[in-house]
Amino acid sequence: MTRQLRARALFSAFEPLTAVPDDPARSRLGVVRFAGTSFNPVLEAGHPELTVHLAEPGLGFAEVWTSAHSVESGEHKAITYAHDGEYLFCAGRIPPCDEHTYAGRLAFRAALELAGKLGYHHVFRMWNYLQDLNPRIYREFLLGQAEAFARRPVTWSGLTAATVVGSRGGGIAFHFLACRTGEPVTIISPSGARGVYLNGRLYFSAPSLDDAEDLMSAVNLANWGVDDGFGLHDITSLKIYAQHPGDLLLPDARLALGTSVAHLQATLLPEDRAVEFEGVAG
Repeated sequence: MTRQLRARALFSAFEPLTAVPDDPARSRLGVVRFAGTSFNPVLEAGHPELTVHLAEPGLGFAEVWTSAHSVESGEHKAITYAHDGEYLFCAGRIPPCDEHTYAGRLAFRAALELAGKLGYHHVFRMWNYLQDLNPRIYREFLLGQAEAFARRPVTWSGLTAATVVGSRGGGIAFHFLACRTGEPVTIISPSGARGVYLNGRLYFSAPSLDDAEDLMSAVNLANWGVDDGFGLHDITSLKIYAQHPGDLLLPDARLALGTSVAHLQATLLPEDRAVEFEGVAG
């Protein structure tokens, strides 16, 4: 099967928060709404929907993950999910609290218990949105998360596969993707960009587009045993997080005309980092 056919099974794009007609050829696996408030994840028309407080009122958008196959969805201990036989989307929210380790451990135990029971044993991409993000809160939360993984028959690709940014409220919102088969490969570049390669696609995070380009090059992927390669024109969706509005990047001519791009102002770690890019290539 070609890379294009494999990649088509799982796809993400950005849409307005207003209702958009579904594509009859694709099923919604999960939706993350970036808005001026936060809500617990819910099942909406057969798919999980998580609302993250990370946008100015009226400037929000939705990140929509779709599958070429039919999906089944449900809820498990406050975790909403959907899966298509190959990919699983899980979403959860931890209300504001002072016990970040305990709360993180409890929430991820529930999510990973679900993933294991459904047969999705490798978490390959994760997003964590933390209110009042700082190094201490992140360390406490990460400890609870790691303790949950240590007690479940589910693996993950570690920090290389996780995006961590500060939200404007709502506690801790998180969602992740897991796969049933395939062999996720962790990819790191000398510049510090990182990602996971799976089924002909690269899920990446980088401090600049130049770093992302180095990460996804055939030369760098070969260093990790992957016989593939991408350019910036292969990016299908791209989120740009910036500490300050003035740091948000204007369109880059190296991106393909049809690339789905979204901008968010957010707190980042390390604290001196101005911008963070994350997206999907392939």
